[in-house]
Amino acid sequence: MKIFQKIVFVLCVCGFYENNTFALAGKNGPKIGDVPPPLILSETIQGPSPTEIRWDKLKGKVVVLEFWQTACAPCLEAIPHLNELVEQFSNRVVFISISDDNGDYLKKFLKRKPISNWVVLDGLLNPTRTAFDVHGIPHTVIVDASGKIAAITHPATLEAKNLEEILAGKPCSLPPPQLNSPDDGNVVAITNHVVAVTNPAPTNLAPTDVEISIKGPLPKPERGAFNFRNWHRAEYPDFEAKKAGLADVIPEFFDISPKLVFTKTKLPEGLYDISAIAPPDKLPELKRQFADKLKAIFGIEIQTKKQNVKVYVMTVCSTNAPGIKQVQRRGGGGQRPGGFYLKGTKMDGIASFMELSVDKPIVNETGLAGLWSVDVKWQMAKSELNSDSNPDPDKVIKAVREQLGLELTSTNRTLDVLEITRTTN
Repeated sequence: MKIFQKIVFVLCVCGFYENNTFALAGKNGPKIGDVPPPLILSETIQGPSPTEIRWDKLKGKVVVLEFWQTACAPCLEAIPHLNELVEQFSNRVVFISISDDNGDYLKKFLKRKPISNWVVLDGLLNPTRTAFDVHGIPHTVIVDASGKIAAITHPATLEAKNLEEILAGKPCSLPPPQLNSPDDGNVVAITNHVVAVTNPAPTNLAPTDVEISIKGPLPKPERGAFNFRNWHRAEYPDFEAKKAGLADVIPEFFDISPKLVFTKTKLPEGLYDISAIAPPDKLPELKRQFADKLKAIFGIEIQTKKQNVKVYVMTVCSTNAPGIKQVQRRGGGGQRPGGFYLKGTKMDGIASFMELSVDKPIVNETGLAGLWSVDVKWQMAKSELNSDSNPDPDKVIKAVREQLGLELTSTNRTLDVLEITRTTN
């Protein structure tokens, strides 16, 4: 399976803005009128070196910062508009685009879709984006000539008149940003290449019986995110899927790696809205009835078996790797060409992203508890740069070892697997 065929959207990174052009700012980030945090950058793709891109070097200039990524559709839609502004204000305003993409991939991307302004990479673990408390991209911050933040906005709403106001030393007429914090009681759901930070389901009375609903097939939306799946288990088993394919729903529902699901029949096409809830002590019954429902509606049978499979065992080989740190709050992130970035995720979730990259199940034997932020980029082979083919597993393993201090060792294990077949009756 090609690794980027299933990319839906990097939710919590760009999903907020897909159908909206409001500005979203974190509650803990800098506000309008504040001095901006330092720019901690790792590499320049286009423009001067990172040592020259500092606030003391930019003193007296109006600066437009844009946080973006190549996997974010609204970010790509904003490129022509920003290029027009760069052309109009090139002698009076400095435009800087800050990404966390793989540098090799970004250079190739810019040959296909040119960007007129400076393009730089954030530092390891995204210190600049974290300091600005960016919760959704594209995210634009404008700093005036006095060195203070004049506006926080979405690039699509930024107009020439707004820059003229700031250049003239006048207050910017852009509306103030909405405040948001995914840490305020929200939950994280890992969905293939996506980590989505979403509002939890409202707390209601626990159900008295098993309830399952499957609606569809539904068409793929022309815009916006889809393929969302999540378990709410705080009080009782509660599973929800929105516009999701069965190939993704089944492993998520049965809490098993997609690499341990062996499909021996063609699954129904299309997307489905699915809900499944049960009383607190009825999770096994919920799973049994869900399997029965799939059999009755789609004629597919799901069985659990023991099978000897090739896996990678994940262990700790270094405790001072640069690309990983323990954190206290859940966060988002996602897959990107040539790597992935996750902010506030359990180690099992990190393992699931590695599975996508090495195309084998990963058994987590790190013993690491709690939440972790990770930032890993591997050297992309020519085949990976030129198409959406899978990365070279050896390059991924090397990057994971050096940047995360995690060793992936190939071996065989007898594990529970799911086998999906067509019913015979």
